[in-house]
Amino acid sequence: MRAAVKWVKVAAPLLATLAVLAELVAARSVAADPRALYGAELVFDIYREDRPVGQHRARFRAIDGGVEVRSTTAITLKALFFTVYRFDYDSLAEWRAGALSKLTVAVDDNGDRRAITVAPVGDGLRLTVDAETPRAVPRSLFPTNHWNAAVLGESRVLNTLTGDLNDVRIRAGARAEVVTENGVVAATRYDYTGDLRTSVWYDDRGRWVAMRFLGRDGVPVEYRCRRCQGGPPAQ
Repeated sequence: MRAAVKWVKVAAPLLATLAVLAELVAARSVAADPRALYGAELVFDIYREDRPVGQHRARFRAIDGGVEVRSTTAITLKALFFTVYRFDYDSLAEWRAGALSKLTVAVDDNGDRRAITVAPVGDGLRLTVDAETPRAVPRSLFPTNHWNAAVLGESRVLNTLTGDLNDVRIRAGARAEVVTENGVVAATRYDYTGDLRTSVWYDDRGRWVAMRFLGRDGVPVEYRCRRCQGGPPAQ
């Protein structure tokens, strides 16, 4: 009897994690058309030290044979009414059959600009960063845009801020309750380690609902859901 009780105590958390992972695997097919998860738009408010500093948006549009995803991020830090830091990000991606087929990114990190492109070539993709020599990358590559929970099975991702291929380990963490536009939902935290250190939360349908990481100065930055459950368009 004691052995059985001990097994239940050990197995229960594992079974719960496996159940969540099963939901996320099922979400991979749905993620081929993210509108089934998010509707036309996904919106996060960005906080730094519990103060709003910007917003992230992803807009989804059907195209011939796939879906187009436009992601934008705008962050502004001020001190004494003066802007001391500005970050702008704009990417346009095409996904077909659940895989990335084309991507263009423009990053302006407080005046430090970077351009990233991914284009189809033969059976793979070609990655170009600024004026550097293009390099071949696999068609199965996932960018760090986070809306697609299928990325959780990857060990190498395209960092869309730098153009680098980052080696990562993504592990399931604790369950949590996350506030969304539809109220509180249960979610699982996934921690990136390796070249990236980020915590991302997904609900049980595989929808991205929160994110947290440390800025370059060590200050926590949080993405809080404004619209992540397919609710009415955010204002």
